[in-house]
Amino acid sequence: MALEPDVTILRDAHGVAQHAILSWDQYQALMRAAKVDNATASPMREFAGPAQVRRAVSKGVHPIRAWRDFRNLSQAQLAALVGISRAYLAQIEGGERTGTLDVTARIACALGCQIEQLIAPAKGFSGMIAALAAMPSKVRDIVSLVPRDAWATRPENGGFSLLEHVCHLRDIDGEGYRERVERMLAEERPDLPDIDGDALARQRDYPSQDLEEALSTFATTRRQIATRLAGLTPKERRRTGLMAIEKEVTIEGLVGAMLAHDSAHLDELSELRRQLE
Repeated sequence: MALEPDVTILRDAHGVAQHAILSWDQYQALMRAAKVDNATASPMREFAGPAQVRRAVSKGVHPIRAWRDFRNLSQAQLAALVGISRAYLAQIEGGERTGTLDVTARIACALGCQIEQLIAPAKGFSGMIAALAAMPSKVRDIVSLVPRDAWATRPENGGFSLLEHVCHLRDIDGEGYRERVERMLAEERPDLPDIDGDALARQRDYPSQDLEEALSTFATTRRQIATRLAGLTPKERRRTGLMAIEKEVTIEGLVGAMLAHDSAHLDELSELRRQLE
């Protein structure tokens, strides 16, 4: 179908076309044409997306992260494009928050996809546990791609090195999340203090530690946490604690926070790897 010449193309700083502004009549005509073209298409194909995205989602990756990786955007870059905080985006990708319809629409616009393509498939508590259990393998895959002599190299923004990331994940799991789960199961609404990861890194001199040993300990601790969570009853999963004294959280909510924490570190590790390359 031929379009009238009054379509305005919006381009980025590099001259790459990003958006098209057209009249309402033209938009309606395009939608009618799309319905005709898709009349015989299966629902799976309509919103399936690129193969790379489909494969990632089938492995449990949140659709927003899958599309973000496909577009080669970091969490910080996408959050800036959408106008939300990086922490909020990390919570959405981690399953801790769903995001409002307005935010989801803005994310879809920034990623160049349909809103429907960003809805995470229902995976339930068992799916969340499986995602938690997969984290050490994801970290190990990144470690395998970085030369040993770069393990202690920090990124340009002064964040954690690969070695420091692994030590941090090990300690936050061992002294944070595992202890929180046990206290929530044993006590009534216990206070769950925050852990200062930066202070812990300084106190324990992470750069002097052994990465492979830290990764092995992290994998063992994460497996223990996942096994413990898998054995909980629905009633036990609803037990609560107080994060930072005042914010009540269930064990299920704590799992969501773990997934968001994992997502944020994976994003930082991916960015670090790009810089090291």
